[in-house]
Amino acid sequence: MTEFEVFKDKATKILNLDLSGYKEKRIERRTKSLMKRHDVKDFKECASRLEKDLKFRDAYLNHFTINTSEFFRNPKNYEYLQKEILPKLLEKNKKINIWSAPCSNGSEPYTIAIILNEMNISPSRYSILASDLDPEIIETAKKGIYGDSSIKNVPKNIFNKYFEKTNGKFEKYKLSSEIKNKVKFEKKDLINANFRYKDWHLIISRNFFIYLTKDYKNLMVEKFSKVLNENGYFFIGSTEFIFGSDKFNLEKEHLSFYKKTTK
Repeated sequence: MTEFEVFKDKATKILNLDLSGYKEKRIERRTKSLMKRHDVKDFKECASRLEKDLKFRDAYLNHFTINTSEFFRNPKNYEYLQKEILPKLLEKNKKINIWSAPCSNGSEPYTIAIILNEMNISPSRYSILASDLDPEIIETAKKGIYGDSSIKNVPKNIFNKYFEKTNGKFEKYKLSSEIKNKVKFEKKDLINANFRYKDWHLIISRNFFIYLTKDYKNLMVEKFSKVLNENGYFFIGSTEFIFGSDKFNLEKEHLSFYKKTTK
């Protein structure tokens, strides 16, 4: 075994996190980046720090997980969601359940909440759950404070209605409590956890699969599909594609959207 493979096995046990589902080059690249930042000389020392230093362990998880996201990313997708998908789901169901997994900094589930608010849909008619492995990014998401890069695609009228500039050295923008209160957050290891709840009408999992091995990508698509309602929608990243989607009972409808069907 290589030095990195030995480290990965130890890290898996220390973190109680199955790293085998993630592309190995990505894990190694991110680990080395963090080691450089914290002046850690080799993988052996890194494993020791993970075992003994809780702050370093949190820093590793935060650095390792996917924490890049933005509001209204790929605007055409959200336009289709608002005009075509959400009206269909709301017409057929008294209440729709929406799951963002992983949710990263919260900008995607909050985008959904903004859209539903703009559609004048009562909060009693939907629920939004946002899940992520990283507890630090969840706390960041709950605060709802964002920089320029996260809000660059927000239409001006939406920005003026739901964001306000904060006081501070750097320009930051705070999302309104009206929207923040519409999203519930939880810590969840998506790869290893069982998905017990099986009543989702819309699942958003954008730019997650590009980090996974082929086998684990298929495993995750299958897990998500099993808990998605018939005629529900699976919303993935614009550069992602589900090969052989029919074996997961998913049919591509438009751009990044797959619809759950029955054989």
